[in-house]
Amino acid sequence: MILGIDLDGCVDEAPEFFRTLTMAWPGDVLVITFRDDRAKAEAVLAEHRIRYTDVVLVRSFDTKADVIAERGVSVYVDDQPEMLKNVSSDVAVMLFRNEGNFDFGDRRWKLSEHTGKLL
Repeated sequence: MILGIDLDGCVDEAPEFFRTLTMAWPGDVLVITFRDDRAKAEAVLAEHRIRYTDVVLVRSFDTKADVIAERGVSVYVDDQPEMLKNVSSDVAVMLFRNEGNFDFGDRRWKLSEHTGKLL
């Protein structure tokens, strides 16, 4: 099983959680991040002692879903619903809550019309 994780809004928000998760994960760990500087991304991962197999830099939302499919990621964690909506249904996804996607004052998720559907 391959674990995919986002860097910004996930690892940097809860480094102890992601350190524990990546150290305990039995397979490869792929960091898929919307950045353009690999050295800085790897420096953040080293700073937080995150175990990873590879870092993939992407430049669009859809590219994350493409990488997840191409690399055979089975579980993916991201903090942006936009990044998750095009991920195949055979991939388990986790939306990581933070102040960017959750209003802690009124205890509701922040979603756009493109990522949320009110029931």
